[in-house]
Amino acid sequence: MQSNKRQSHKRAVQRFLTLCLWLCRFSAIGIELSARRWAGYNEQVTGQLLNEKNRMNGMRWGWQRSGLLIAVLAVLWLGGCARPGPTTAPTVPVAQQPVVVLSTAEVTAPTATSVPTAIRQPTPSATAAPPEATSSTSPSVVQATSFAREAADSTILTGPQVRITGSINLRGGPGTDYPVVGSASAGDSFAIVGVNGQGDWWQIALADGLAWVYSPLVTIDRSEGVPVAESPPLPVQPPTATPPPSSGNAGSAPAPAPVGTVVVYETSVTLPTYPYDRYLSDARNETYNWPYKRFDRERYQQEQPGPENRTYKLIVLENVYLKVTILPELGGRIWQAIHKPTGANLFYQNPVVKPSPWGAPEQLGWLAVGGLEWALPVVEHGYDWGVPWGYIPLQQSPDLASVTVFTPRDGRYLAASVTITLRAGAAGFDVEPTISNGSDRALDFAFWSTAMLAPGVGNRPSASTHFLLPGQQMTVHSTGDGRLPAPGQPFAWPVHNGVDYSWLGNYQQWLGFFERPAAHGPYVAVYDTAANAGGVRIYPASVARGSKAFALGWHAAIGSDNFTDDGSAYVELHGGLSPTFDDTYRLPPGGAVSWREVWYPVHGVDGLSYADEVAAIHLFPQDGGLHAGFYPTRPMDGVLIASGNGQEIGRLSLKASPDAPFAAPFLAGDQLPTSGPLHVRFEDAAGRVLFETDYFGPLR
Repeated sequence: MQSNKRQSHKRAVQRFLTLCLWLCRFSAIGIELSARRWAGYNEQVTGQLLNEKNRMNGMRWGWQRSGLLIAVLAVLWLGGCARPGPTTAPTVPVAQQPVVVLSTAEVTAPTATSVPTAIRQPTPSATAAPPEATSSTSPSVVQATSFAREAADSTILTGPQVRITGSINLRGGPGTDYPVVGSASAGDSFAIVGVNGQGDWWQIALADGLAWVYSPLVTIDRSEGVPVAESPPLPVQPPTATPPPSSGNAGSAPAPAPVGTVVVYETSVTLPTYPYDRYLSDARNETYNWPYKRFDRERYQQEQPGPENRTYKLIVLENVYLKVTILPELGGRIWQAIHKPTGANLFYQNPVVKPSPWGAPEQLGWLAVGGLEWALPVVEHGYDWGVPWGYIPLQQSPDLASVTVFTPRDGRYLAASVTITLRAGAAGFDVEPTISNGSDRALDFAFWSTAMLAPGVGNRPSASTHFLLPGQQMTVHSTGDGRLPAPGQPFAWPVHNGVDYSWLGNYQQWLGFFERPAAHGPYVAVYDTAANAGGVRIYPASVARGSKAFALGWHAAIGSDNFTDDGSAYVELHGGLSPTFDDTYRLPPGGAVSWREVWYPVHGVDGLSYADEVAAIHLFPQDGGLHAGFYPTRPMDGVLIASGNGQEIGRLSLKASPDAPFAAPFLAGDQLPTSGPLHVRFEDAAGRVLFETDYFGPLR
């Protein structure tokens, strides 16, 4: 009996000793693995983690000493309790260290890109930084891998993060063309792995892979140093039909070689500013949870304050032909697009910042600053014309730079961003708006871009300002001209009751009108033949279905003292998602809409007949033949060819560029058919068709 008790006691002690040895061994192995993991991570990320590694090493040796002490005590206790005898040591299997394989294929950065400048939230009091060069060196794979490794373990999530502010979709790539791969709710947080080339989509780490979120819908923590991530291939789309020649060929031309470089930088501008902000009070549109400022015009008129100098941030995109400036503190608007060869500004530029009597009826005080502004979620210039927007300048390469402006992140249900892109050697710039619904219900809203234009160098239009809108009918929005029908009614375009309303000099009082029944595309333009200069907007009418023009009038025009102090004036071109101000656009919960436009100044061609993003052309009869003006948005060298009735009738070699447009006789009278239309195309030296259109105008 006593012997059995001793054997039982001995086995119990042996089991206890075995358990202690196992605890000691696994403590050492586990902490060693953790320390090695931290050491590898530390080599690739920051010195801050070195201190953490040292702390972990200290913990490792402390735990090992504790395990060894337990083992020694157990051995001593066994020696005092058990009688001598042969003992078989337990065989402990050797633990295999796990091998972690981390794929970097999805986070490898493309070449010739750079990490975007840190996101600028609206901070009106901050001073602007001077221009500085931005490196075009691509971020390394090692850097991207370190972000992915951090994202793989939430216990070390100390790097860049996104915080979700509402219910949003997670997508398989940076854009709404990619499929939805999941969703996230307000309060969720994810580690950032990378950012797309334009800086408006963040790549995040999920438990089972990677996804992308749209920047205006999230809050960012610690965005510095995030690498540019390569976008995955887009899903295969069904082929689209080739448009007939009469529709032009916007976007079909191969990209010519860049001329020079393009840069983005920050500076500032000081403008005389009326103290409109003294007369603002807080209000909110509950439908969109959208805060706005209500202007007390009555008190403003009673007190009649004068202007005072105020300095604003100015973001600049510049290449050899264009200087495009952006005022983020005044609604993120494009303020200038200066054609450097002529010095002319595409847009009207108000010399003062002065509140007007116009705007949304519940708000008023709209600032007719000039440029190209973004009006949402209501019509009549929206709410944000004077609100600071965030901005992200991005030097993607010496050939490509962009600035993304976006609405404040203050809980509003709709978020908007606009990316303005300029390429080296291009005389036009891209405008890419995106509007997202971050709410849990469908929203009906308005979005319109408003361009204030004054072609030429005089900062005001003339009687020779010509509106060029495709279509045969327009719809009156509002007017003081009794010769026109009531608002909402159609009128013939361009000639109605013997009056050609495409020319500003024929306007009695003001007139605003929409293309009917909706925008035709692919272009709309204004050209002042007295200044021999104008501006062009190229857009997809299938998405941006609204096109509107407005003028203060020519005879008995609205007085300029309503919005400025120097007698300058402007005309407007609007582009919207819905056909008229009476219509709205609906976004489902979590939905988004995005499209691309091209804007450019044009000069030296005496007018305009047709335009796409490659070039603008003016064809008109002169001296018994057909004259041609050709303004390309990049240098072009080739041949202009005309065909009638299916047969080529003439060709002309020409070389043109944004600083030297072509204007000369094209076809002699004996080359012209008795009637049109003519098909006109431009081919380069390789025979590629870069531009084409059909001309239905007079031939002689």
